[in-house]
Amino acid sequence: MTHVVGTRRPRLDAAPKTTGATHYTADIRLEGMLEAVIARSPHPFAKVVRLDTTRAAAMPGVRAIVHAGNTPATPLEFGIKDQHLFPRPYARYAGEPVAAVAADTEAHARAAAAAIDIEYVVLEPVLDARRALEPGAPLVHPDWQAYEKLPTRVLRGNICGHNRIRRGDVAAAFARADVILHSSEFHFSAGLPGYIEPRASVARREPDGGLTVWCGSQSPYDNRDELAKFFGLDPARVRFINQFVGGAFGGKILMAAEWYAAALALQCDGPVRVAWSRHEDGLHAGPRHGGYAAFNTAATKDGTLVAMEATFVYDTGAYIGYGTGTAQISTMLASAPYRIPNLDLQGTLVYTNKQVAGPVRAPGAPQATYAKELHIDEIAAKLGIDPLEFRLRNAWVDGDEGPGGQKLSGVRVKEALRACADTIGWGQQLETGTGRGIACGWWFSSCGVSKARVEIRDDGSVRLAAGNPEVGTGASSTTLPMMAAEVLGVDPDRIEVVLADTTTDTYDSGVGGSSSTFGAGMAVNAAAKAVREALLARAEDALEARADDIELRDGRAHVRGMPDRAVAFGDLARAAGGTIAAIGESLEQDDPEFDEGLTETHGFSSWLAPSYTASAAEVRVDEQTGAVAVQRIVTAEDVGYAVNPAGVIGQMEGGAVMGLGWALTESLHYDEHGYIKPDLADYLMPTAVDAPKIETIVIESSPGVGPYGLKGAGEPPISTPPAAIACAIRAAVGVAPHETPMTPERVWRALQR
Repeated sequence: MTHVVGTRRPRLDAAPKTTGATHYTADIRLEGMLEAVIARSPHPFAKVVRLDTTRAAAMPGVRAIVHAGNTPATPLEFGIKDQHLFPRPYARYAGEPVAAVAADTEAHARAAAAAIDIEYVVLEPVLDARRALEPGAPLVHPDWQAYEKLPTRVLRGNICGHNRIRRGDVAAAFARADVILHSSEFHFSAGLPGYIEPRASVARREPDGGLTVWCGSQSPYDNRDELAKFFGLDPARVRFINQFVGGAFGGKILMAAEWYAAALALQCDGPVRVAWSRHEDGLHAGPRHGGYAAFNTAATKDGTLVAMEATFVYDTGAYIGYGTGTAQISTMLASAPYRIPNLDLQGTLVYTNKQVAGPVRAPGAPQATYAKELHIDEIAAKLGIDPLEFRLRNAWVDGDEGPGGQKLSGVRVKEALRACADTIGWGQQLETGTGRGIACGWWFSSCGVSKARVEIRDDGSVRLAAGNPEVGTGASSTTLPMMAAEVLGVDPDRIEVVLADTTTDTYDSGVGGSSSTFGAGMAVNAAAKAVREALLARAEDALEARADDIELRDGRAHVRGMPDRAVAFGDLARAAGGTIAAIGESLEQDDPEFDEGLTETHGFSSWLAPSYTASAAEVRVDEQTGAVAVQRIVTAEDVGYAVNPAGVIGQMEGGAVMGLGWALTESLHYDEHGYIKPDLADYLMPTAVDAPKIETIVIESSPGVGPYGLKGAGEPPISTPPAAIACAIRAAVGVAPHETPMTPERVWRALQR
């Protein structure tokens, strides 16, 4: 073993990215490549009654036009079959694709798309989640009763999801309580994933009838299977080649550009490229769910929480997408990580005539944690108890149960809280108008299914092919090679990393749920260990030594204590026929046991290898204008083990800045007609110059079930900073807005009340 894991390592892909050598999907140029443009509905809700492509098809350079009339009528599958590739016949949000054109130039394609003759019957849209629930509200899906769905999914008019957690006797606990706090509602803004690279895809029909797709996806293998099924192709003849991905944050799990590139390529002789502008990409980005929540909580006068009611309503947009998980996760976060014996927690998902919301980094976590933690602060104030002390008094410890009845161990929430409090100087005197806030939460590790191949070649080089895409975090490009290097005794720089390609004998169910190092790491670790054993077996014969006396170091097998007795990996590979290789797998891990009697239609009733996180913030508020200046953010995360500390800290710092934006400035605005402006001129994301001082605390004392005891680390950092900022605003001026983003106007209006 070398000691690679646990050390700070620079990104192995840093040089090509910073010098411009890295190629992304939009950079691809193939011979005879056509450009594609989408024709979109200008209405938030309309029925397509006529679509005539005659004039457009005759225009210069046009090679193909696809629409509902010449593509499969098969609905897309997300638990409820409520969406088609093109409207059949309803277009349910402004910007929804109605047709797509491939032409020899983008200008020709754009002109033809504008020339398609489309007649609509404009319908009354539903643009607000509350309106969607009103009796007599227009139905976003008038034909909802005909939809196929999974038995576990709820579908009723504009309601497309509902889940509940109930334990104890909430009514009796409220009746006996000394203090009850009925908070007014909390409102959450929708927010973009905010990745740098807009979506793009290139597709080419192959001579054998197959299809090759170049893309930057979080889930190329699942995307391949879904696309092949939709178009009636053999999955073995559909190849997805993942490129470097310029950020994703959950926004590139579902296909978008890939659908239209493939549909056009199957009707053309040449490859087709779809490359969207920032504005076009914003219409498909799958924003974080907006919505609202209400909390009621009961406590004893000594500060013990005894009961909580919480209700979430989320706007999932025109189609369900991944909305079910957001609502379910929120109910698991609503009371956590606090010991509350009586709970009634509900999540509802509704359709509106907006673009489809998506599983943005830690779906449901910023929303639920912001509302819950600000509510906890308000209870503490009503009881006259310090907010930190109130949290510590009620926080979980080993042996407690999660909301769904899961038995908890390795709980480090108090450690995270104390670490943040100590670092930020909790309790120290502050100037008027300045305040400190603290917040805590929990999250899960997702394993999924992953396969990786590690190979030693006859020149001694090491090749790692992992199905896990590199989406910008460095997990696949740096951390996974570090894990292989640790086992094989080589420097990570010597390992060639192959990006996800579905023709290799690798697989991954997708980057999401903090799964890269945790789940794919299991596969890489297993493959590397199998190669190590094969190397040692070959080295035993070559060196006439026992495996226990051989160590792998610097690309050679050495006999311990005998520096002259060594054999190179390349020699061992040649003796084995040219390569020594192995495939490692990680399989879906069973979630911990829970009490099935406590949950209804819930897919997240217990959490695998949960991690605990806390954040503290210090802010200054201008009471005359409501402007908030965040001066410090401290964030602590229980990661089990930091394989690559630099990568973990980068995730924590990035999560703090992402949380800062969602808390104070980011909001996806729809006007009263349902039109959206997703351009970055109007959507205010913080950059490095806007970041306050950020301090990170990595907690490694609570091992998970991943290699080296690691846990997922990518999503928890976004969950608690917005809540800590909200609580700091409240500490500074006595009140905080119950709506994000907490703009100067909203802070000022809260002060006036």
